[in-house]
Amino acid sequence: MGYRSDVAYTIRFMGDEDEKNRQSFYTFLAEAKSKDEYKIALDEVIIDEKRLRFNFECLSVKWYDSFPEVQSHTKLFALGEEYCATLVVPIAGSFLRVGEDSSDIQEESFGDFDYDWLHVSRQINTDWS
Repeated sequence: MGYRSDVAYTIRFMGDEDEKNRQSFYTFLAEAKSKDEYKIALDEVIIDEKRLRFNFECLSVKWYDSFPEVQSHTKLFALGEEYCATLVVPIAGSFLRVGEDSSDIQEESFGDFDYDWLHVSRQINTDWS
């Protein structure tokens, strides 16, 4: 069966200058579409053109670094980090992976992200409620 994780990330273009944000968003999207390494990720993310966001969520998945799907998503998130370091408009991202073990949580972020975008919540589930 294998070890499974829940994974989510978001890449967001934000700021006060809507036209600059929109241009940067579409430049990012065009660059990602131009390279095969991002194809799998682009097929699986939700691209929200109105809110200038890329959102991804997958539950109970085998998330191994050697898998092509994982590599594609990792590279897309890294592209967001590169844009954050070089663009004049604000861009931010947040990534979370929660494994089966209670201590297995991976968190990564860049830019001026908000903790409310993604967060881990532990809860107790019972078979009698």
